[in-house]
Amino acid sequence: MTQLALFGKPVKSKLLMQVSRWNSKMGTVPSFSLPVLKTCPGKTEFCSRLCYGLNGRFAQQKMREIFQNNLEASKQIDFVERITREILKTGTKVFRLHVVGDFYSVEYVEKWIEIADRLPDVKFFGSTRSWRVPGLRDAVTRFRDLPNVYLRASIDPTHFDKPTSSWGVWSIEGVGDPCPHDYGLGEHCLTCKKCWQTKDSDIRLRLKWGNLTNLQPAMI
Repeated sequence: MTQLALFGKPVKSKLLMQVSRWNSKMGTVPSFSLPVLKTCPGKTEFCSRLCYGLNGRFAQQKMREIFQNNLEASKQIDFVERITREILKTGTKVFRLHVVGDFYSVEYVEKWIEIADRLPDVKFFGSTRSWRVPGLRDAVTRFRDLPNVYLRASIDPTHFDKPTSSWGVWSIEGVGDPCPHDYGLGEHCLTCKKCWQTKDSDIRLRLKWGNLTNLQPAMI
């Protein structure tokens, strides 16, 4: 509950926020997401045209409202306390960051650093394009380097800049070991667990977003 001042009088404003408890790819691994593209400062032309967050259930009005509410909640001073409580309620040992959305500011990254510090027994995993953003690169690297964080650099074939060798990679339609779910080799993330079992920077997983495309680097 956040205290706001309205015409000099304190009032209570409860900002809605939702942790997802299931989806078809991750199974029962809980997650937290934000609005697609608008919170993705490192997005490429590929993202803007083909992100799965633009389609299916993610495009439903209800889901867009949930993600927008999550964004507003993430800007509040009580976000760390609230999301920590929500994660603890799930009883999970693994938590996915940003099925949709990304790290949009240094302050937001620092909040997740504090959350991960508070929950050392929870493994946080996901990918980010914010490694491409000079003003965010140091913060997301500090978050990545926490012992219970498994954060990969998300890349696709349409941009020339590449992450440093210290990053593991989720390669969209690129090279690497195929994601078992995306290529029909596994039911969901809990049948694989590779994304949160190693911090090896040499790991490179190949993901698939629908149909293959012919987007080229020259289009950026």
